[in-house]
Amino acid sequence: MPEASLAVEDIAVSYGVGAATVLALDRISAEFQPGEVTLLMGASGSGKTTLLSILGCLRKPDSGRVTILGSDVMRAHDSELVSLRRDHIGFVFQFFRLFRSLSALENVQMGVELSGEAGRGWEAAKHALDAVGLTGKQHLLPQQMSGGERQRVAIARALVKNPGILLADEPTAALDRTSGAHVAELIRASAKARGIVTVVATHDPRLTAIADRVIEIRDGRLHESQEKLV
Repeated sequence: MPEASLAVEDIAVSYGVGAATVLALDRISAEFQPGEVTLLMGASGSGKTTLLSILGCLRKPDSGRVTILGSDVMRAHDSELVSLRRDHIGFVFQFFRLFRSLSALENVQMGVELSGEAGRGWEAAKHALDAVGLTGKQHLLPQQMSGGERQRVAIARALVKNPGILLADEPTAALDRTSGAHVAELIRASAKARGIVTVVATHDPRLTAIADRVIEIRDGRLHESQEKLV
């Protein structure tokens, strides 16, 4: 797996026009390191998801610089952004986004096939499910699994392509305390074991237990905790 680098410099994003313009991100800069878990925290509408979408090459900022794996995102063509997302970035969402008609194994296989490595699909998917503690449950449909199990399937799907970057948007919000704790520890363990740049947008203060850094977004600006978390 290539070592990932992820950075934003003086990026700005606004929504609306004229008097209705809202500055979602106000010339912010940050760097994210391999093996490090960074939490993005803040109130609803603070810009967490906007920043996550920029880090994931889902949109470009209005201005500033974004560097992912040495690539200048602002200069990249759409096809290059697709390749970055497909080959190097794993996504985990609040509501899992699993295919209801596919088994856990088939859902994870989709992650392999989308990365262009269909030849190793079944074996890689099974190994990924084993790694997240779902041995023996690969043939279950999502509706036959608990919320925590479904989120672990989603994490396995994100990790199966060995991404350099993992982005998670409220990964524990739909889970109970126990399941949320298990998913949080899995995210941290994966980041450390694989050297993955990991950025988690969350409202959940319990996730500070897995974080190396906590960055709060207020009024479109970043405010980083001065205390080093371990």
